[in-house]
Amino acid sequence: MQHVEASAPEGDTVASWYEKATVRYTQRILIPERSSGELLYPTARSIVCDHPLVASRGSTVQSYILAQAAYQFLYGVGLLETKFVIDCSLNILHNHIKGVGDVDKLQALTVIIDEGYHAYVALDYIVQMKQKIGVEPLLVPESNWKLDAAARASASLPESMRMDFQLLAVTLAENVLTAEIASLGKEKEIARSFARVMGDHVLDEGRHSKYFAKLLKSSWARLPRETQETFRAMVPGYLDDFLGVDLNRAFERKVLAAQGFSAEEIDRIVDDTQERFVAEHQDAREKTKVRLVALLKQVGVLGLSDSIARQ
Repeated sequence: MQHVEASAPEGDTVASWYEKATVRYTQRILIPERSSGELLYPTARSIVCDHPLVASRGSTVQSYILAQAAYQFLYGVGLLETKFVIDCSLNILHNHIKGVGDVDKLQALTVIIDEGYHAYVALDYIVQMKQKIGVEPLLVPESNWKLDAAARASASLPESMRMDFQLLAVTLAENVLTAEIASLGKEKEIARSFARVMGDHVLDEGRHSKYFAKLLKSSWARLPRETQETFRAMVPGYLDDFLGVDLNRAFERKVLAAQGFSAEEIDRIVDDTQERFVAEHQDAREKTKVRLVALLKQVGVLGLSDSIARQ
């Protein structure tokens, strides 16, 4: 690994990690026994559970749907951490992302440790779910919408710009992930163990989000003007893609089919809930875009007068 002169430490960066990183002191989180009656995932995050056709099948069907939603969320978190955030941190450590001093590389190592631990906790929770509730994941994804959006954007760029784009993309992703985990952890209708997983995770994610934003701000000033202009031009389209969802709701359809609903019933359930699904997605997307645009202005990627129109 090439030596880079250490930048000046800021505050108690190292001490803070030793004091606050959840990997250093958190006990194993155990999910409740099936008889506890706690929901592993909130019904508000799986709107098909409220549909009369689903409700008429009873709590067992609803619990199955919620378990599958929980699996997908946990797998998604693990994928984002291992395939995106850790990969970017390794690129920082090994000088593929240029201009980073040793103190910031030290923090990159803490991110790798933290995120590896969070992926471990997510998979441990999945293993426990399979053992205790007897429901297997219907799908074990190898990617997800956010990762695919980042891959599409990166592929559209010259090779020379891709590492710098990764830093930009991970900075945005960490901000989004922190907010999503914090929001889910505050849901009232959720198992205390699942809330603990989210609560412990968000403690580290907030620190990671600030770290990547700081790196992006210092990195941005060193980028060639052509790279800056390219990134600014692609930001609106990238945010729309990154914050998108499958409006056809293929996974929900797959889950409903696994519970014996007919094609006609599945179409009815999806159609009846589509307006609410789209409205909730659009509301969440626009609130997130406002926050991300503010972040991009703060780190210098966008000027104070730049705005991203609602679509």
